[in-house]
Amino acid sequence: SVRVTLHNIITGEDEVHIFKNLVVTMGLNAVANLIMGGTTTSFNYIGVGSSTQALALSDTDLITPIGSRKLCSSRTRAQNIATFSAFYTTTDNNGTWGEAILADATSGGNILARVLFTYALTKDTSKTATIEWAVIIL
Repeated sequence: SVRVTLHNIITGEDEVHIFKNLVVTMGLNAVANLIMGGTTTSFNYIGVGSSTQALALSDTDLITPIGSRKLCSSRTRAQNIATFSAFYTTTDNNGTWGEAILADATSGGNILARVLFTYALTKDTSKTATIEWAVIIL
């Protein structure tokens, strides 16, 4: 699941939104490659975009990126749950967010998953944002 917290720096109010994501074929292949030792490149970037295009197993990137992918500010694991978190300042990636990805590179590379926000999230200079992405390995 993906949790997006928008913090309004003027009012101090937080908006918390939780969405389901889709682990894509590219991501499953990348995980298999990590397990086999074919790569040591792990997932460490979260990108956002404005598209509302439906999720598909064949997704390989954001459909309509907003700004650059952010390096995760934290990555943690508790048993079979890996959590990735990225923080966006008031000047980062402003726009109407409709999608996000968890990726292994600042551009290109592999994505593990994509999420479609079921309603638009407005990120502007009055808000910071934190995206927390939980991946449960079953």
